[in-house]
Amino acid sequence: MPDTNPHLQMPLSVFDAAAGNAKLAAILVHGRGQSPKLMHDMLVSRIGRSDIAWFAPLAADNCWYPERFIAPLEANEPRLSQALERIEALSQALRAMGFPFESQVLVGFSQGACLCSEFLWRQQRKYAALIAFTGGLIGPPGMPRDSSHRRLEGVPVLLSTWDDDPHVPADSVRESAALFGAAGAEVTIKVESGLEHGIRDAEIAYANTILARCTPGTC
Repeated sequence: MPDTNPHLQMPLSVFDAAAGNAKLAAILVHGRGQSPKLMHDMLVSRIGRSDIAWFAPLAADNCWYPERFIAPLEANEPRLSQALERIEALSQALRAMGFPFESQVLVGFSQGACLCSEFLWRQQRKYAALIAFTGGLIGPPGMPRDSSHRRLEGVPVLLSTWDDDPHVPADSVRESAALFGAAGAEVTIKVESGLEHGIRDAEIAYANTILARCTPGTC
């Protein structure tokens, strides 16, 4: 039977370091209505790291799931599960290429940041890091989550946003930070003044700090 997950049928873009020369592989996830090319322009070209291979999947219809990330989970199905499956398939492919989970960084903006956050939470693996620009865990505020297992012990997590972002409530980002911290992650949260929806120069600096900590051999 043919695969019914439309995200799995979409192309993958690869930027910068050839896989054989890279120390880290970054799974780079775009926002709603965006594209891997835009993520390259917004992020990769500004990070300036030649030792990272960036793997950017494209969502079907340029959208990972239909409703807001704070909607009830069922409102975003089946596309949410399909989107998570796409990230898992890519992560496993990178592992087969020689990048263990500990050498993979999850990086996303907006809807992509939410997807990366939710993926790390559900998989409970020790990835090299999560870098989430303007996003948080998917689901309604206050949704019960079990953080007692602490399987994310020591995983660097950056959650960075604006206090008046038009699409992502800052309180949801703060709630996500608290949950990741309770699960053992080493959380850096930045909620700064502004109402735009983009990636500030300061956030690039925050990301580079996290990436420097994640380079194999220096963690």
